[in-house]
Amino acid sequence: MEAKILGASEHSITPDQLSKAANIVVNTLQEAGYEAFVVGGCVRDLIIGKHPKDFDVTTDALPEQVCKLFKMARTVGRRFRIAHVKIDREIIEVATFRAAADADTQAGHMVESSEGMLTRDNVYGTRAEDALRRDFTVNALYYDPVNSLLLDDVGGLDDIEAKRLRSIGPVEQRFREDPVRMLRVIRFAAKLGFDMEPEAMRMIEGMGGMLNNVPPARMFDEVLKLFHGGAALATFELLRKYSLFKYLFPFTDHCLNDEEPGLPEKAMANTDRRINEGKPVIPAFLFACMLWEPVREDAEKIIESGTPANRAWKVAMADTLRDQCQYVAIPKRLAEVIMDIWELQMRLARRQPKEIKSLMGHRRFRAAYDFLLLRSELSEVDRDIIDWWTDIQEQDGDRQLEMVQTLKEEREDDGGYPDDNIGNRIDGPDRNTSGNTTNNRSRQNRRNSRGRGQRGAQGGDQGQSSGNGQNRRRNRSGSRGPRAAGGANGASGTQQRDGRSRSRGPGKRAGGGRSRNAGNANSNSA
Repeated sequence: MEAKILGASEHSITPDQLSKAANIVVNTLQEAGYEAFVVGGCVRDLIIGKHPKDFDVTTDALPEQVCKLFKMARTVGRRFRIAHVKIDREIIEVATFRAAADADTQAGHMVESSEGMLTRDNVYGTRAEDALRRDFTVNALYYDPVNSLLLDDVGGLDDIEAKRLRSIGPVEQRFREDPVRMLRVIRFAAKLGFDMEPEAMRMIEGMGGMLNNVPPARMFDEVLKLFHGGAALATFELLRKYSLFKYLFPFTDHCLNDEEPGLPEKAMANTDRRINEGKPVIPAFLFACMLWEPVREDAEKIIESGTPANRAWKVAMADTLRDQCQYVAIPKRLAEVIMDIWELQMRLARRQPKEIKSLMGHRRFRAAYDFLLLRSELSEVDRDIIDWWTDIQEQDGDRQLEMVQTLKEEREDDGGYPDDNIGNRIDGPDRNTSGNTTNNRSRQNRRNSRGRGQRGAQGGDQGQSSGNGQNRRRNRSGSRGPRAAGGANGASGTQQRDGRSRSRGPGKRAGGGRSRNAGNANSNSA
């Protein structure tokens, strides 16, 4: 395809639409005699009138040469090194032009890994070769802010006008080179409203299992891009439609109900609203919502065995976070916030008078309160609890003290704690401190009656869940790498952990649930 070069009068992008750091990087590289362009999704977003979240630069300078030009720069990456240039608080990713995939040359030789992914020796090339190496035509646009030129080698401008996502090169090969591209298709389709080639969408459903071979740390970055772009709910629905969500959150996928929205859907809609209103969002809140239902199911199973509720919930929380990290790595700093949000649910539901002041001063109080609000929409928490916490936040100090004193007197009249409908102290194995106990039991009965345990069958051979609705055990399978008891030969095994048996599925990660021997839950746990 003949390349298009548009001058300043032929396109709508201006240098002042770029960040200060992006302009500095491009100008510095060109002054040193190198080619340099702003490239990729940021150019696409500027063309369609969106504000890019970040800017990427590409150049013919080698990473070492880039680092010599900037004091705050370092090289990153193993498979293909790039430079990160820090200017003020912004980091600009600077990549050297890469050669296009060419199976006929030694430099671009393709090799298929044991997991079916195509790898090749990355080599440097020209700008035109770099354009052919990119994933979609709409992401292969180059903008030169110094000379106000817009370059299109692959017809990306026409595809933007047609609202079409078109792969550069064979679709299957592109997905095998980098399975994450399947997630990008979903993200662009949801965020931009673009349509992907039907052939690509058919391939996604059959090739989704390759996402299991992507490092969990990289998957974390992709999840943030998927759900923090202002179209989280639409993205979630497309991930479910094309059977990709189960490779990101397999335990959550097992718990989802197609007939009625749950906490993930509520969280997605809430995240979209905040982002579109310019309000901040924190990844920990989204993860807390996404993983809450697996935590609930585990905790309820352990409680049924006679384990005290507080202990059961702590074990379920820790186990769910640990197991989820096999698929999408959760940094420790975020895991601590998630645990705080979850643990505060119990304390907010109890409303112990002596704890009210410390709860309202807790650094995670607002996030935990927002989480409680979403749960109340699903009838997990009594409305009286929500109204009380909402009211006390709107009062001055004296009125807050009065509300706490009134609550204390009510507790004394009731024998020191509220009834089970509020979710505080309940004697025996039915004790549940997460919120509305009556509604919790009804919710559990509905799950049992609709046979949720059979949902794992959607995962094919990626770790199917067995059992019916009365047996809600999940087969949490697939520890990564050498930790898997089955090893590479696919044999399964079990690991004994603190008195409880956890089944191991075949091979690496596998979509599906986990199996917990709830009868041993009374043993010492982490």
